[in-house]
Amino acid sequence: MQNFYKMRYAKGYIFWESKEVWESGGNILISAYRDRNEGFVNSDLLVEVASIFSLELNDSLNVIGAWVKTQIDFDIEDFFSDYGAD
Repeated sequence: MQNFYKMRYAKGYIFWESKEVWESGGNILISAYRDRNEGFVNSDLLVEVASIFSLELNDSLNVIGAWVKTQIDFDIEDFFSDYGAD
């Protein structure tokens, strides 16, 4: 995984591709919600990881979720994505 730009806020954490993407109002790649014990993964990231590692989308979501858990200071029970929402 690349080094994402991570910002902590009252409800959890948000990850962007870079600080420049955050500053320009770009898309959020990952959100981790402390109050709901769940995380969101952007479909573009989900598909990219699946493609790079030849994974099914669900397995990609699990890999990303496991990584996110190492980057935050609370537990996440479930991850979801906006894949197929277009």
